[in-house]
Amino acid sequence: MNHQRKKGMTHKLWQYVLAPYLLVSLCLLSVQSLMGIMNVSSHVVYAKNDSPHVLGDYAGEIREARPRKDGIRHVDTPRMIRKLKKLGINTYTYLVWHAPTDWDDLRREFLPAAKHAGINVLVYLVPPSESRVNQSEPFGTDYVAWFRAIGRLSQSYPNLKGVVMDDFNHNLSFFSPDYVRKMRRAGRAFNPNLKFYPQIYYSAIQPDLLQRYRSLFDGLVMTFRDGRYRNTQRLDQMEKQIQNASSLLKKNGLPLILMIHASKLSATPSNPSVSYIQKSMGIGLKHLRKGTIQGLITYALQKEWFSERKDRRAYNGFGYGCLFVPRTPFHAKGKRGEIRQQIHLNPSRKYSLQFQHMSVYPRNLKSGQYIKQVLIDDHIVWEEDVQRSQPEKWKKEQLNLTPYLTGKKKAVLTLRLLQKNKGSTNSWLFIGFDHLETTGFQLENTDFEKESGWDYQSNHPAILGQTLIFDPNRRLRIYLIAMTMFTVYHLYDEVIKYDHPSLNKEAEKLFQAVTDQQHQHASRSLQCLMSQLEQKSFKRSDSIRKIQDYTQKLERLFMVNP
Repeated sequence: MNHQRKKGMTHKLWQYVLAPYLLVSLCLLSVQSLMGIMNVSSHVVYAKNDSPHVLGDYAGEIREARPRKDGIRHVDTPRMIRKLKKLGINTYTYLVWHAPTDWDDLRREFLPAAKHAGINVLVYLVPPSESRVNQSEPFGTDYVAWFRAIGRLSQSYPNLKGVVMDDFNHNLSFFSPDYVRKMRRAGRAFNPNLKFYPQIYYSAIQPDLLQRYRSLFDGLVMTFRDGRYRNTQRLDQMEKQIQNASSLLKKNGLPLILMIHASKLSATPSNPSVSYIQKSMGIGLKHLRKGTIQGLITYALQKEWFSERKDRRAYNGFGYGCLFVPRTPFHAKGKRGEIRQQIHLNPSRKYSLQFQHMSVYPRNLKSGQYIKQVLIDDHIVWEEDVQRSQPEKWKKEQLNLTPYLTGKKKAVLTLRLLQKNKGSTNSWLFIGFDHLETTGFQLENTDFEKESGWDYQSNHPAILGQTLIFDPNRRLRIYLIAMTMFTVYHLYDEVIKYDHPSLNKEAEKLFQAVTDQQHQHASRSLQCLMSQLEQKSFKRSDSIRKIQDYTQKLERLFMVNP
């Protein structure tokens, strides 16, 4: 590590390493206390398996610390069940793909334990497009055999409800209606109620697809990734996509299950942020309550809480300014993304800027397709082809800005990514700027260690700009947020069943505040609800006890994840 990388790191040690470590330690102690309460009141940890709504999780499985005699680290079923129960889900989507023993682990260990815990299971299979290197074992791409085996297994375990097929719309040439019909018949020969849910992206949910397959689907799993501009940074299209997909499916009598990314989407800069997951789950749960969707599943919610070091890409500290072009067919010459800040100049004979920049791009990116630029007002003072930099390596630049700033009191500094030529339509990339050092003028947030100070702009939705700040506690925080969201849904549902006007009103306020991320309002509503429950006018019924257990769980969650 050179001198400049060391600069500023010492004073950040407490802020970014020691303080978060202590926070995690305190959180874990509090969570242990919370788990003790949940173990005492185990009937409120998860919903009954006859719930009309799916509150679920997919993959993110925990594996045993050491390999067994076969040399494979098997699914750690006891730990998984504990984490899922504490999370508050009623359905787990079990991925058969990561190890050749996954199927045996499911039928011999996980399914019996899930049945005892009151957790429904959907088997998640990968399609031919994902089976070139690694496929679901033991039946590979023989999905008729898969459905036959799953149907037979469901006779012994009624909590095994059905099958989800990954990337169904990317494999339509394989999954013809005739073949899907054979799959379903094979499974339903053993269990007439075995469900089939294709996992489909929003852009493929079209009337012609449903017309061909309507009688063969029992619902759809729609994974949200912002449609044609695949990313886990932007949510402004989420409401519209849920409404449109739900409206179309309702016309065909099919339920819609929303899947939300809690882990990294391929060909993107980083894992989704805590804020992204909190907001997306809030939107999803509101639609679940309204009946727009019939289920919500978190995608690969991690249940082991270690730091995701691959996300720490910043040159200095934890944050950097990022401009990202997602993998999309919509590429247009002249589209650009910018990071801008107005600068105020000191009287000086010399003005200069030193900065670090880097690029991440695939092999198929063509030279001259994208360029990086630095501008003062409308003048380009530096530019470089994205492909010129070695991928994922920071590079220093020193610019003399004296000719562009002399005589000015203020100006606008712009860091830009520009598509210069059309090039490949399937390429993706992102660039980063970090550690700006100035002479003769001031900049705010030069190391991008907070979200303020910079204005991100784009003239096309296919370029996204954001200050990406590495969060060493992301996994733990997201687990606690998901637990909070699922718990407030269960609480609201239980209060509505009890149907007392004053409790209904407070539960509505609480649900709204939590899903809108209004933390102070949520705390006040929870305290009001708990105070009402202490009144002697409420009969000490099982329903009231469940409601009280949920409120106590939420109170502790608010303490460890304010």
